[in-house]
Amino acid sequence: MSLTRSEARKIALAVPGAFEKPHFGKPCVFVGDHFLCRVHDKEEAVALRTGSMEMRDVMLEAEPKLFYLTDHYRNFPMLLARLETLDKKRLKDLLEARLLHVKEKSARKRPAAAKPAKRATKARAKKKKKTGG
Repeated sequence: MSLTRSEARKIALAVPGAFEKPHFGKPCVFVGDHFLCRVHDKEEAVALRTGSMEMRDVMLEAEPKLFYLTDHYRNFPMLLARLETLDKKRLKDLLEARLLHVKEKSARKRPAAAKPAKRATKARAKKKKKTGG
């Protein structure tokens, strides 16, 4: 039932759009600009980003045999999942949940970015109308 580091890395890289790049000098898996996970090199664990500190705390409390923290991650919405307790399906589910959160976050940002361009276009149209050109 447990995973090896190699298996965990393969599962993470199988997420649609996932790729590996260095982050603070360590290989991490990203989707777009968003951190997905890191197969830890010192701990027998996968470092996962959660949606919030509150979500992280709920996950830690709900499954203490699977999730834990080190002092390094205490101030971030991240936790560690023990490879000895983690199975393929659970890791896939955790990564899919993170991917869904990233997509929702990106979708919320897109409309806001489009609004200034529309305003600028309207302003140019008004100016053209006033100047007749």
